[in-house]
Amino acid sequence: MSVAATPPQATARPGRLGASVRQAYDLAIAGALGALFGLYLYVETVDARSVYVRDAWAGAIIGGAIGSFLNAWGPLRDGSWRRAALATARAAPASAIGGAAGLVLGELVIGYFQGGLIGRAASWAVLGLGIGLGQGIADRSLQRLAYGLIGGGLGGFVGGLCFEALRVALGNRIGLGQSLGIVILGAGLGLFLALVEQALRRAWVQVAGGRQEGRIYLLARPACRLGLDERADVGIFGDSAVERSHAEIVRRGDAYVLRDLSRSGATRVNGRAAPGETRLADGDRIELGKTPMIFRRR
Repeated sequence: MSVAATPPQATARPGRLGASVRQAYDLAIAGALGALFGLYLYVETVDARSVYVRDAWAGAIIGGAIGSFLNAWGPLRDGSWRRAALATARAAPASAIGGAAGLVLGELVIGYFQGGLIGRAASWAVLGLGIGLGQGIADRSLQRLAYGLIGGGLGGFVGGLCFEALRVALGNRIGLGQSLGIVILGAGLGLFLALVEQALRRAWVQVAGGRQEGRIYLLARPACRLGLDERADVGIFGDSAVERSHAEIVRRGDAYVLRDLSRSGATRVNGRAAPGETRLADGDRIELGKTPMIFRRR
């Protein structure tokens, strides 16, 4: 096993803050658009008299839409439509089930509080927990599951507060207040999911050049594959020198190791060829083909 040299300080932090802000902004927009789309589908397709049946459908449709938009954001930004379709296929059912359960349970919560600002916020926090749970299940990662629950709960709580405040401010105009509240719920879920991940993540890579410059990939599994394959944990697109399964980053105890899987050997760490396995340190510069990225860890 080779040990990578200490990287130059000039390349250790390529726009890290800007990339984190961009990620939070994009996920907030994706969540808001997903919520708006889900609300439109619900209004146009559901006509049920039972409160619980109506809530179950609303939670399923809105939760599934929010989950789909949040999971499809990254692949669409990468320009990988197939990866976006795969992410949506995983996220939609899990988020729909979580949303349905969350909204039905939320009705019980708001009944317990007998309405009011805190009751509404607590009710929507339960909805957010359900959608966040679906996100974690879709990603098949315990880290993502924890981040989803925390971020979903916080986003739902804020969305519920805003909904109830808007409803009162607008003179109990349920339709307009509900629409704005749902959009804020989706934006809050996306924003808090991003912020929680950024605050609690332990290891990640940030693309430092090429078509995906600034893109951040969380290393949330014991072994994360890097390459052109749409099913790779770190998908690198737009570089003809990158192979489908080019490399993988493996967590071993408290250490992270880069394993070169490429046939061409076009894998470098801090400017040096990295055949076999290379132990990574925070700030190391990894190059797959012509695409550079920075390994970060806490």
